[in-house]
Parts: sequence; structure tokens; C-alpha cells
Amino acid sequence: MSRSAELTARQHRNLVAAQRVRFITDSIDGSLRDDDFRRYLVIEEEFVLTAVRILGLVVAESESLDDATDHVVSLSNLVGEQREYFAGLREQFPYDGDVHELIESSSVLSNYALGLARRDGRAAALVAMFAAETLYLSWCRAAMDTSVDREPALQDWIEMHTRPAFVAQVDALAREVDAMDDMDDATLDEWFVGMLAAEMDFHNAAMR
Repeated sequence: MSRSAELTARQHRNLVAAQRVRFITDSIDGSLRDDDFRRYLVIEEEFVLTAVRILGLVVAESESLDDATDHVVSLSNLVGEQREYFAGLREQFPYDGDVHELIESSSVLSNYALGLARRDGRAAALVAMFAAETLYLSWCRAAMDTSVDREPALQDWIEMHTRPAFVAQVDALAREVDAMDDMDDATLDEWFVGMLAAEMDFHNAAMR
């Protein structure tokens, strides 16, 4: 079994727990309210900027073009497809509350991920992103396997996280974890579970 597969196997219980937050369960079963979706769009767009910053650090600390290439492609997807997704929904799903307050209420995820990357460097950044993207691939696949009517924009977001481009992004992160021969399991677990815990707080911030 690969290093990344061993990591996700050890963290199976935490991955399942992270998928049980109400935002995810409501998205899967089709019951997510528009107001909750509006809040999610605000905080998720903000986190996309955080992900760009983290992957920028990963690229900056890459030792070769080969090491950087997959993450440059991921950056392109974030500032391309995902940026366009959010921009296209701002008029359709306007948020009339205090945007700064909402973003602050969800800042635990950005604070954890950026703090970890800046403190512990490239490996920590990659494990954190692997945790986040593994979670998203898992719950979005579960949603795709659940035949319910959803808000089309939410359905588009779910489909985006099961398409080949996103799966390739997760696979690239997995390969990075596989190559971390100098990292002990306890350190990988700490980074991974910390990111999942922050993801749970983040998703809870979208809900009333």
C-alpha cells in the first residue's frame, strides 16, 4: 500500500466525521438551503485565494520544473475555472450580510492551512491540501451517487470536484505524500487531521 493510501486508511474515521457536517450532508441529500449556499459561496471563494497562496508556496519551494508542474496546473484551475465559477454566481446569489464578519467566522481553515505551510514548509502544505482535496473528492463522489434534485449551481460545483482535472490534482498530491520518505507517520497524521478539523469548522460557518 502506498504512503498516501496508508495515510487515508489511518484517517478513515476522521474523513467520515468531516463528511457528516450539515453543509455536506445537506448538499448530498439535496436539502441545502439557498441562504446557506450563499454564505458558502462567500467563504469558499475566499478560501480559493488561500489555496492559491499555499500552492504558490509549494511551487516556490519546488526544486525542479517537474516538481512544480502539477501544482502550476492546479493553480491554473483555481484562478481559471474556479474563479470564473464564483464570479458567475455573484449576481445570482448575492449575500446581503456582513461579508467581513462571515469570512472572519470561517477563517479557521485559512489560518490553519497558511500557518502550517509557512511554519513547516512544502511538505506540510502538500499534506494539508491532500486532506482537503481528498475530503472534497470523497463527498462530491457520494453526492454524484445520490440521485436528488439540487440547485444547478451546487450541482455544477459537485461535478467540478469529480472531473478528471480535479482527480488528477488529488492524484498529484497523493504522489507527493508517497515520496515523503523522511516524514514519520505521526507528523503526517497531525497535519492531515488538523486540516480536517479546520474543514469541519469552516463548513459549519456556512450554516445557520
